Amino acid sequence: MKQFIKYIGLTGAAAATACACGEAKKAPKPNIIVIVADDLGWGDLSYHGSEIPTPNVDRIAREGIEMNRFYVAPVSSPTRCGIMTGRYPSRFGIRETVIPPWRDYGLDENERTMADVLGENGYTNRAMIGKWHLGHSRLRYYPLNRGFTHFYGCLNGALDYFTHLREDELDWHNDWDSCYDEGYTTDLIAAEAARCIENYTPGDPYFLYVCFNAPHAPNQAPEDEIAKHIPLEEFAQLKKKDQKGYTYRAMVSRMDAGVGTIMDALEKSGERSNTIVLFMSDNGSDPQQAPYGNSGELRGTKFEEWEGGVRADAAIWWPDGFKNGRKIEQVTGFVDLLPTFADIIGVKGKPARPYDGISIYPVLTGKKDHIERDMYLGVGAGVNSQYKMILAGKSARLGLKEDFVTDIQANPSEKNKFAGVDDAKAVEHLRKVIEEGDAIVPVHPEIPYGQGQKGFVAPKEWKLTEY
Repeated sequence: MKQFIKYIGLTGAAAATACACGEAKKAPKPNIIVIVADDLGWGDLSYHGSEIPTPNVDRIAREGIEMNRFYVAPVSSPTRCGIMTGRYPSRFGIRETVIPPWRDYGLDENERTMADVLGENGYTNRAMIGKWHLGHSRLRYYPLNRGFTHFYGCLNGALDYFTHLREDELDWHNDWDSCYDEGYTTDLIAAEAARCIENYTPGDPYFLYVCFNAPHAPNQAPEDEIAKHIPLEEFAQLKKKDQKGYTYRAMVSRMDAGVGTIMDALEKSGERSNTIVLFMSDNGSDPQQAPYGNSGELRGTKFEEWEGGVRADAAIWWPDGFKNGRKIEQVTGFVDLLPTFADIIGVKGKPARPYDGISIYPVLTGKKDHIERDMYLGVGAGVNSQYKMILAGKSARLGLKEDFVTDIQANPSEKNKFAGVDDAKAVEHLRKVIEEGDAIVPVHPEIPYGQGQKGFVAPKEWKLTEY
């Protein structure tokens, strides 16, 4: 079965290549590189006031477009679902929790992914590098069966940065095979992305989906990176909680260095000006990382619909196509990426399954100042350009006994409930948007995170056997 699936995947890639050659001559299309950090807090980047140096991500924000109001889901797998499909993760039964190692489901195989869409529109090479986290138990969920032509990285999250183990089994792969490359995962991910950039044919547009597992736990970093933040002799004398903090800083700075590796490879390729680079975090900072990982001036953390959980660090850059060097306040986010990229490359017709996101291409070019829209954030929460609302009784984690609503422009820290709320009609409209989102019926019920964990034994080297 594995060989059969592999053959089908290669045949599809070959067909896409044949199609791409014809389209590439008609109009140059930009390369697209989407870089995702894992559990990076709003306050963890130096352009948001962090003491951790992040010059490479800062450069993307400074020379490109800083998206100051970019929203995601409050946890990992749901955000990745939205990135790949342009649709709310509530539709897939993946809304409040991630896909853990013991789970036998993934992103609905009937959904068209970003890789599928780009492959159908001239993108010969489409690589998924790093953390997948959208299904691992069956071949149907595997990246090479979801539109990608290359996969290098891990199927699960939270693996060991040095041994590449999850649940005591190797979870590191190169296409269909186990991969025994040694090294720190952040470095390996960056190096593979650079290798792809260097090897792809100039003028033939490509898509790289680069997902670092940093700075997600476990807290691990190379000594040479830790030494940039504190002498190792002093580090050795610290209490474990303080060592954890310096290690976290090193994880973030090493991830930023990985972004630099990718950008350097892009510079050397000669295709810098016609490449879209987007950097984002999948959700807010993990509360277990506090106070090292932090939400800055925003309220809340990962797992929560407060701004600190769902308002992500994000910046996008395309020298040839955008009005760069500015900050925008456009309400946008994870479900807008696919509609925006489809708009940029001129995809014709409507998707078979309507996007929940919108194209913000006109805002990125400067043709429009902003686009009014309401955005459902999941579990009783929503936002638009002026207001943010979280309904009471929806999220057990938040435990709200009454609705929270505020003018989020005037009150981004969400310290004051009802602050600036003076448009009852607009507030009621946002409530309806949230209620409609909450009423979405998923393709299968969401399963609690811990269900199935007891007694689970990972397959040898996370080898997949069933389609």
